Amino acid sequence: MRILITGVDGQLGSQLVKNQQPNLEVIGLNKNQFNLLNFEQCRKTILNLKPEWIINTAAFTAVDKAEIELKKTFDINAFGVEVIAKTCSSYGGRLLQISTDFVFDGMKKTPYLPHDKCNPLNKYGESKLKGEYLSLKYPGNLILRTSWLYGPSGNNFCLKMLNLHKNAFKQSKILKIVHDQKGCPSDTIQLAKICWELIKKETDTKSKQKIFHWSNKGITTWYDFAFSIGKFAEEYGLIEKAADIQPISSSDYKTLAKRPNFSALDCNQTSRFLGIKQLEWTESLKLILKEYSEIKRKL
Repeated sequence: MRILITGVDGQLGSQLVKNQQPNLEVIGLNKNQFNLLNFEQCRKTILNLKPEWIINTAAFTAVDKAEIELKKTFDINAFGVEVIAKTCSSYGGRLLQISTDFVFDGMKKTPYLPHDKCNPLNKYGESKLKGEYLSLKYPGNLILRTSWLYGPSGNNFCLKMLNLHKNAFKQSKILKIVHDQKGCPSDTIQLAKICWELIKKETDTKSKQKIFHWSNKGITTWYDFAFSIGKFAEEYGLIEKAADIQPISSSDYKTLAKRPNFSALDCNQTSRFLGIKQLEWTESLKLILKEYSEIKRKL
């Protein structure tokens, strides 16, 4: 079975290639080889390769820039996604589209279910929701929503915070991190596993469910996440000492795009469907930091 993975330069795309399953022909394409702003290039590439599945990890993820660069945001996250969905469906191929917790408005007090009403607060969320809708117009396609994505490589909160801890301690600075936005991190290693298992299961038996959720287990805040990154990084010798962190309100940290105050995802349906248990977010963080330590050691 031939699988096409878009966005292999990104943190999830690269992890999918690294953790690819045996007996599959996996083709990974980067932004230059598969540019979602170039619809014709994408269409021709798909028809030339005719993969049975496409895992689309490519996206415009700069949440604040999305408020300004509207055309680019929607072309990549919505209309480019429809090109993928329409083209692969023309010969019986299927799409696994990666989406986001930002399709929700954060007004709910319990984790969001896949069928809960969507009401994005920002343009990034709007564009990803549009991409979901356009994907599901075509048969066989699936949506996998995730939240607070991070891993041992790439551009993510965990690795940025690791550097901030290191530099802030050296310079005796206090880090100020938002404490009133709740959700749950999702590590790329576990998420890549879920992607492969979804494709395996769906290829064998098609389910009626089209939208899936996955994150690590538990609910936390950006403040607690940042604190734990420093704590475990210090334990593993990645930094000399964790920096002091001051909790602040999101109202004190102004951004162009509004974020949901609560965006935890209910992953029970996905867990039951695949027979895979979620990993506690603290345990996942430890594993990611150990993996990062190994990568650094080999360099």
